[in-house]
Amino acid sequence: MLNKIRNFRLIINLWLVVILCTCSLSKGVSYEEKVFSPSIARKFHEIAYEKIEAENLSPEELQAGLLLLNAASDLEPKNRYLYPDMIKLAARFSKQDASNFIFQILINYVDDSTDLEVASEAVRYLLDRSDTRERRKEVIEMLLLNTDKRNAVFSSELKTLLGLLSAEKSDIKSATTYFQESYEANKYNKLAFRKLAEIAPEKITPTQYLEHLRYALSENPLNMEAALSFAQYAGSLGLYQAACDSYEYCSDLFAYLQPHQPLPAYIYHPWIINSYNTLRSQYKCIQIVKKIRESGRFDLIAEAIVSKAALRIGDMKEAKRALQSIEKRANKLLINEGVSTEGSVSAKQLAWFYNFAYPDRDKALDWSNKAFSLEPNSPEAASILAYSLANMGQGRLAESLIENYAQTQISDMAKALIQKERGKDNTAIETLKRAISKDASSLEAERAKEILAQLGGEYITPVTAETTLQALESDFGPRLVPRFNKPEDIISIQLSFRGNKFSYRRDFGGTIAIINNGSEPLVISDDGMFTGKIRIDANVSGDLNMNIPNHVSMRIRPALPIEPGRTLIIPLKLTTGKLKEILEVYPQASLDIEFTAYIDAVEYGQGMLGNRLGSIAPIKVGISRPGKVLTTKYLQNRLNTISKGQKGQKIEIAELFVGLLLEQRAMANSEPMYNYMYADWMPDLLKSALTRSLSDDDWVSKIHIMAALLNTPLDYELINAVSPNLNDEHWPTRVMAMMLLAKNQDENFSNVLDWTAKQDSNNFVRRMAITLGGAIPEPEYMPEPMPPSNQEEKQFQRRTY
Repeated sequence: MLNKIRNFRLIINLWLVVILCTCSLSKGVSYEEKVFSPSIARKFHEIAYEKIEAENLSPEELQAGLLLLNAASDLEPKNRYLYPDMIKLAARFSKQDASNFIFQILINYVDDSTDLEVASEAVRYLLDRSDTRERRKEVIEMLLLNTDKRNAVFSSELKTLLGLLSAEKSDIKSATTYFQESYEANKYNKLAFRKLAEIAPEKITPTQYLEHLRYALSENPLNMEAALSFAQYAGSLGLYQAACDSYEYCSDLFAYLQPHQPLPAYIYHPWIINSYNTLRSQYKCIQIVKKIRESGRFDLIAEAIVSKAALRIGDMKEAKRALQSIEKRANKLLINEGVSTEGSVSAKQLAWFYNFAYPDRDKALDWSNKAFSLEPNSPEAASILAYSLANMGQGRLAESLIENYAQTQISDMAKALIQKERGKDNTAIETLKRAISKDASSLEAERAKEILAQLGGEYITPVTAETTLQALESDFGPRLVPRFNKPEDIISIQLSFRGNKFSYRRDFGGTIAIINNGSEPLVISDDGMFTGKIRIDANVSGDLNMNIPNHVSMRIRPALPIEPGRTLIIPLKLTTGKLKEILEVYPQASLDIEFTAYIDAVEYGQGMLGNRLGSIAPIKVGISRPGKVLTTKYLQNRLNTISKGQKGQKIEIAELFVGLLLEQRAMANSEPMYNYMYADWMPDLLKSALTRSLSDDDWVSKIHIMAALLNTPLDYELINAVSPNLNDEHWPTRVMAMMLLAKNQDENFSNVLDWTAKQDSNNFVRRMAITLGGAIPEPEYMPEPMPPSNQEEKQFQRRTY
């Protein structure tokens, strides 16, 4: 029964927090005073951040963290750095729906600088808590209505979701429109393009498809599948120079990915044939084949093409050499009665050679018969024999072979010859066009075009090369295909700090920079070369030693690519977790801290870590935190300053005194870990200085001091010094005092929380009191929602849910 009551109470508390947070963003939260303090906003955020990073948070801790973030937002309005953490923390609510709050935070957060990883988490939360398709559609439409035009990539993702919902309802027209708009807004949106191709392929022109493949290569220059797909499609469109450049890219990429493997035929065969079909790169055929020869291999298809290319460019010596090499292997195959041996060629290859590379009808028919007898179940062998027969005027025999095997480009050509023989020229023309379209760059297609011309026909490529290249030039420049660059020549990372030596409780101000040194935009995405995962390990040495693996782990997904020559700067929160505890608890320890930054970290053997892009080494940067050197005179000077100094000095000294108390407590029951100053009179002296500071008139200083005391057990003196701040006129002071006392008081403090929850003039203070255990007041004591401040907010109120 008690558990049921407690769970009910938590649900009510969460509901109240969400109501408060939703109201606070649009109209403020206080009927009392309005205060402004970026310093306290950052302090509240710092306290909440520790909760965000912690695991297994209780519902009360979630509520407290979210309240602190909203309090920080009220203390420093329009500060966007809070929004991602608000979303992350609110998305962890499990016992109560925080959809209203996340929705409103999200629409305030979205602009060109939005981290899509955070925005997507918010959208997932909203959709997971929408129980019908109609409700999900309504949520997405409301998000789109409030954020469209602010971030094209986010809008693209929302429209993709609407397209998927429309497709589920078989509303193909709406789905098509959404997918088209999604792709136009973000050319890297592969899901939208793939779905559009599935439901409305007629909407995609060959130029658009080629563009899509090119963007896929730009997104991940190491994706061999993307590189090959672009090369193959460019070749199929008759863009032979682009295809030639693309296969050269594939060759360089393969050499990078598989440095100890020979270049495979599936790359160099189409590279050679597309080079052969160009006007200015035919010489590359010879270069490619020379590399194949140097590796100790013989390839008849490559040699055949290079011999024809050599003839075209007038290199008779190379043409003769290639032909002699082929004839030599043909004779060797004859000696071995058609059985291929090492260094020889197959009968099927020679049949192809004499049919299409250097036509010789008698030799072609001879080798075609041999090939078919050796491989009677091969559609390719059957097709070549059918073509040879048809070319010799034996159409009836050829037709029987065509009917019994799967159709190929060569069997279509054989069928066209049969049709031509029977006087069906128009039918033959259409058959030849179909055959050519299967691979317009091949030597077979070259022969088919010759036959087509004899019949008075002409093959028209699917696109005009000049028009297609001009259409893509605006996005990719005059060179459609990039030159291959190694990852280390494209991406570099830098880990930076504001210096290399920091005094006690000074923030490091760490940032990690991702620099694009390449010629293409650097896209950070799930399918990108860099997926956006960042990991920072910390190693502490010196007076204390501790290794902190995975100290910071984050995922970024910027909406915009990093343009060539530009840098993305990512702030890091490094003073957190175990490292924060060491730095604060041991002020007299001299520490060296080495940070190691990884991008897309992967684990190798024996627990070794590295970057997924192995050629880019992890970055190591060291900083030092010298220990405080204490003397009696030094402490006396600090005591004088804490009474009469400036605000910043008072805060700095008070935080040091808290650290010295924590240090003495940590050393109390063990041998000293390092040389440090200690005297019996120090605790009383330090506490006395802190108690005086807590009665200071400066409310900002008092909050910083109380924040420093959050992890310090309070004795009677400190409790008495903190307690008057429950009545301070500035509501942030009351919030901090209540949080501090709730951690250190017994159950009698619940009476104070009950009274505060009911009577305090500020919503934040009341809600924090409830979160910390105060009784929920009767409805009549709940403040009425304040009206919207302008017409725009009235419109928003009607849209929210």
